[in-house]
Amino acid sequence: MLPTENWRVDFDGHSPIYQQIIMNFSRAIATEELKPGDRIPSIRDLAVALKVNTNTIQRAYQEMERDKLIYTQRGTGYFIMENEEITVKVKQVMINQAMSQFLEEMRALGYSDTQIVAELQQKLKQGGAS
Repeated sequence: MLPTENWRVDFDGHSPIYQQIIMNFSRAIATEELKPGDRIPSIRDLAVALKVNTNTIQRAYQEMERDKLIYTQRGTGYFIMENEEITVKVKQVMINQAMSQFLEEMRALGYSDTQIVAELQQKLKQGGAS
């Protein structure tokens, strides 16, 4: 079962649908649900599965090809780039995005850097995200 079968897109969300699709692929690569060389759904198949326009999927695939996350093999389909470093790269990008968003939100709440670190340490002592 490909992880795309459980993906959803938020049509009322703040980020464009094609970016949500890229984020779903990035998360699947980072968690190794998708591995280098894995075949991914065709543009049409993914459009049907997610109930979005094929142009939206094509834009996401073009962006991912440009960023060297996927490649096209003519006549065969789309594949995750066969580069073991891709998982490390994707994880680092996702970490940077998550940390930037977290810091931005904490600062918007009026927390100083020292307070942010203290809150984070306290949360980690309590067992993390729960």
